Amino acid sequence: MAVVTQSHLLIHPPQGADYSVKHVDIPITDLEGAPDNHSAGSRWKIEGVHDLETLPHPSMLRAMPATVFTPSNANGAWLLIICGAGDNRFAFKWLLTRALLQQGLSLLTIDPPGHGDFMSAPATVHNVRRAASVAADWLHARVRGGRIGALGISFGACQASWLAASDNRIATLTTISAPVKLRPVTRSIVAREALALALPRNALLLRQASWPQIWAEWKTMRGAWFGESLYDMIDAFDMPGAVRAIGTRPTLFVHGGADAAVPPQNSRTLYDAALPERELIIVPQASHLTVVLQKPEMTQVASWLSQHLT
Repeated sequence: MAVVTQSHLLIHPPQGADYSVKHVDIPITDLEGAPDNHSAGSRWKIEGVHDLETLPHPSMLRAMPATVFTPSNANGAWLLIICGAGDNRFAFKWLLTRALLQQGLSLLTIDPPGHGDFMSAPATVHNVRRAASVAADWLHARVRGGRIGALGISFGACQASWLAASDNRIATLTTISAPVKLRPVTRSIVAREALALALPRNALLLRQASWPQIWAEWKTMRGAWFGESLYDMIDAFDMPGAVRAIGTRPTLFVHGGADAAVPPQNSRTLYDAALPERELIIVPQASHLTVVLQKPEMTQVASWLSQHLT
């Protein structure tokens, strides 16, 4: 019998749930590495979600897979969520997503090029910037009077920071496990990340999901198609410069205290570079992978966003 993951339950809410889920295809052009024979009428499939929007114009080369979560108590505020490298728009985000929905925030979460269901174009600096910009334009065309924030996780934080720095319409920036510079990922770092799972707060995550569910969730992360080195791409984003360019718009930096892959000093550096209004949350014992599963801090993130977006 197939294991039902927490993300599967999240995107298949029961009848009468206090939020709805809709999968959308966001038209996107001008991508590097785009195959010429891509069908303009193709659709990105996701199991169990059938309400798909067709591409609006046959000249579009492709569409970016995205999902909209709308709470029943929507307050008009929206958040764009960008996943990390090798991640996808659903994996391990159920707790964060639910906390945001409980605050009345509507969400748009995307698979950038080279990630998740968007493997027809590689992840390059140009492509992921283009994707973030197109997602923001898509939201702004549909949101009337509401404020829009951007939240990025790991490498997604680089994209969200660049977007906020280049688009004054983005009202808030939230980064989770943001890298300023990525150190070579060694066996020692992988081992330290694995050992962090034994820390008390991480061990308690089994109250949220069983080991079979966690393993099934992990297997949904198929890696990424990188057209450029991830190390070079992170360097190209100039994170301190981006957060300085945001100016006085509210920024929130969140980082795991036991993050071996991207040490918490990265977010402290960004906090020091940012202008007020800013806030830094270091999550005790959380690793690079488990920080988004810590309920008190994710609830704090959702509350902060509700306060600054409404």
